[in-house]
Amino acid sequence: MKIIKSISALALGGLLSVATPAFADYATGIAAYDAGNYEQALLAFEVDASNGHARAQERLGNMYRTGQGTRPDPVLAIKWLTLAYTNGLRSTLPVLETLRESITEAQLVEGEQLALSWLEDANRIVFADDDTDALYDAQGF
Repeated sequence: MKIIKSISALALGGLLSVATPAFADYATGIAAYDAGNYEQALLAFEVDASNGHARAQERLGNMYRTGQGTRPDPVLAIKWLTLAYTNGLRSTLPVLETLRESITEAQLVEGEQLALSWLEDANRIVFADDDTDALYDAQGF
């Protein structure tokens, strides 16, 4: 239950308003994964996960969790699975809860902090792209 509160806190404040880029590498990642080329799949999923693709975030998190194409890394697994969850992929919750029970509190906090930093950076980019001058002009400021 604590994980739901932690994840909910990460999602507060509109942290999901990420620009919607084209996701070309996800299909490449799926093809590589299905062919057993986990290193290539990891790289492809990383591209789209970094751009906010929820399914790529889930795949990447699970690959870090199980060590497919990389060494197992529970901190990065928490980061990417948390981002997938906050990005609307609620099916990641059981995996997150199980993972949370198997790692240290320090690893959990580090993973959630990485997710929060990613979300904050994504929001700064979106905010910088907004045309706030037009908003102020329309209000007569």
